[in-house]
Parts: sequence; C-alpha cells; structure tokens
Amino acid sequence: MNLDQMLNGARDEIAQATAPIDDRTLTRVRGTVRRARIQRHTFESVGAAACAGVLGLGAWTLTSSDSSTPVDPATGSTTTGPTGTPSPTAEPTAEPTTAADDGPAVRADEIDDATVLARLSAPRTGERWFDEAMDASDALDALFTPDEIANGPEYRLTLVGDREASAIYALSFPAAQTDDSVLWAPRVELYEIDEDGPRAIVCPSARTTDACASEFSSSKAAEDRDTFYDTLTLPASLALGDGWALSTDVTRAEADRVGGVALPAADSPEHLEVVAAFGPLTVARRDVVSDVDGLRSSSYVVTTPFGSMIPVADADVPGLDYLDVTWDDGVDRSTRVADGDWADYAQAPAVGTCSTAQFSVESSHDATAWRTAGRTADGRDVVVPVAGNPLAAAVHDWQLSHSGTIDEKTGETVTGLDAGYRFATTEEFLAAQSLYGVQGPGGEWHLRPEATNVVYECA
Repeated sequence: MNLDQMLNGARDEIAQATAPIDDRTLTRVRGTVRRARIQRHTFESVGAAACAGVLGLGAWTLTSSDSSTPVDPATGSTTTGPTGTPSPTAEPTAEPTTAADDGPAVRADEIDDATVLARLSAPRTGERWFDEAMDASDALDALFTPDEIANGPEYRLTLVGDREASAIYALSFPAAQTDDSVLWAPRVELYEIDEDGPRAIVCPSARTTDACASEFSSSKAAEDRDTFYDTLTLPASLALGDGWALSTDVTRAEADRVGGVALPAADSPEHLEVVAAFGPLTVARRDVVSDVDGLRSSSYVVTTPFGSMIPVADADVPGLDYLDVTWDDGVDRSTRVADGDWADYAQAPAVGTCSTAQFSVESSHDATAWRTAGRTADGRDVVVPVAGNPLAAAVHDWQLSHSGTIDEKTGETVTGLDAGYRFATTEEFLAAQSLYGVQGPGGEWHLRPEATNVVYECA
C-alpha cells in the first residue's frame, strides 16, 4: 500500500479536518478527499482548486539601484541531476577533524554563523556520513513489526553514516507523484540504532530554538530529543555570492521541514543545480518543468549529507514577500485578496497554482521590455513589463486558459473567468502589477505572477 492509497483510505477523516484549512492547503489535499464523490476534471494535467492566488515577486538586487540597464542573464553552473541506485560502500567520508572551538558537544539557544560554519566542516558531535547510502531494507524489522512491513507503505531504509557505536539510518517513502517532489514527497526520518535499540532523531539541530519533528513512523523506536549533529545545523544566513543570501529563520522553525524530503527520483523531470556549498550541506536550485516557453522555473533547497533536501521557505527567499513591495505609483497593494499565509508570497509565473516553484528565469532578457516600478522592503528594485511585453501576454494567457473548477451547486465544469480567474485581459493583468521581477544571483531575472490559475484540486 503506497502513500496515495493510505490517503484514499483516510479520506473521510481528512475531509472532516479540512474546515479550518486555508484555501491553498485545501487545494492540495482536495484531490484525495473529493475523488470518491465528484468525478475529477483535469486541467493542465493536475486537476482542478478553489483559489485564485495573489502571489508575488522576485529575488535580488540590481547591480546598482539606479542602473537602467540590467546585466545579462548568467550561464548556469554544472547541473547535477538525480542518479540511479548508488553502488554501496562501507567507507564513511573522511574522519571529522577536531572541532574549531573544541568545546563540549552541547546545544545552545543561539549560535553565531561563524561557529556554525566552522562546525559544519569540523563537527564536535562525531557523526560520519557515507559517500553513498546503502540499502538497509534488511534492518526494517528493527523499526517495524512484520505486520507493519507487510501491510504498510513502501518503506525505504538506507544506512547513511555512523556516530560512535550507533549506525545512522534514513527512512523515506515514495512520493505520490514525481513531478514536484517538494509538494508530494513525505518527510525523511533519521534514526540511530545501537545495542540498546532504535531511536528516532527528532531534533537534529544544535540550536535548541530550531524545530523538532512532531512525529515519526517507527512503532519500535524511542523518541530521541537529545542527539544532534553539527553537520545538520543550518546557518542563519546562506550567502550565495554577489551580496545575495537566503535566510533560514522560517525554514528552521517549521517541524515539517526537519530532515527534509527525498531527493528527486531518477525518473523525475526535476533536477538540481548546486549554487553554493557549506561543508556537507549545499544550496541547490531545484528546476521543475515550466509551462511557458522561454522561462525556467525553480525553487531553493538545502541538500543534506544523508540524501535529502530541505525546501527553503518562501519567507526566507529575498524579495518573495509581495505584500512588502512599495510601488512608485503610490497604490497600496499590501492587502491580501485570498485567505491563508501562502498568499503573502510569490510563485513562479511559468507554472500553475499547484507547483512549489518559487521563481522563473528568462532564457533571454530584453531590458527595454521592462521598467522599474517599485522597491522591496530591503531596497531591491522591482521591474514590471511594459505594455506589449510578449512574455507578460504568454503568462497571462496560460494562467487564464488553464483555470478551471467545478460548480459545486450544479456539478458542471467551468473554466477561465467563469472559474474565478481575476484578469480578463493582459492589460488588466499588468495594471495589477501581477508579473514582476527582481534581478537574482549572477544576473538572472526572477519573475512572479500576482494571480495564478484557478484549479479545483491538486492531484
């Protein structure tokens, strides 16, 4: 039984719990909850949701704030995509060197980034990560009963490292779909097993103020809130170069991000491109399939040494807070037009509502087709399309034509404006500053829509 089957089996319980859920979250579970009573109508291969989104913006400063000519988009660095099953090796990575501060391995409420970065390369905590994870399915019986193994989901257990007398394992599950691993993949869980039995490592960070996982799957493991790893402690800021940095404040505070999710499967259309390395952690751009020609759509993730990736929260990506933009025309656009915290932040314009892509980048940029129209809260110039911009027309047309839902009173399918999409014309779309951008690392342009397509379900 896979995760999707489990959700189907629990749809009644999920349905009862959806009342207080915001529109965006409701959209992403609706496909499973409603499938039993309403025939699914497909739009853009995702299905159809009950929200039109105010989604915002971009990502980074211009070379100079008063420059009228942005730099050209940069050529991407070497791409590292998902690979097949790694060949096992029993050898861990190099022995950790003596910790930079050589202090006791204890947690702290606050740790400055210089110390965090030093400990990433020279941990006090003694963990060693294997260069390649090894299949450890024969150890599942240490975590689950025979009945759970036979009738539960498809457990994937790998041996990923060791620490003193303990072996470190990562437990993951197959994603319900492979087109968007951040959306569909369950959280990866960490366990240590020694002579005293298995323990679920729910608080892997050296900071006491970082989140702990709120649950774990093993019926046999004891909850371990004491074991932590210097090599899994995120810096508060991740500098990507040229003055560009991601925060991790919200990312570290959310329990469902602890441990991350599984890397894209070998047959996934996603691929990862490394942007920066911090000891055993790397920041990568996760590219997904774009639906508008001329745009590449991505989000930021932090990859871990045990084969998972931690999605960087929207709130931690500079410039993604649409409601904080100050517009030169004096219009206050800081009021949400949709319920739910998701409405504060940007989404890539070249994908639909159900995607977790945070930004899109043009394959080529014509500076004359854009004008400066405002600034982000941290002083980054915001640009918007001029009238007649073909990219803006393409984005609007795609979002409008791929909007569709089901009239719950009649059961009939409605599309486009009848489905609730907000902008009938490209001119209206532009007047609302729906599509805009801020220059990202290396001269890349990040573009955002204010309103994405209306769908009934993400399935």
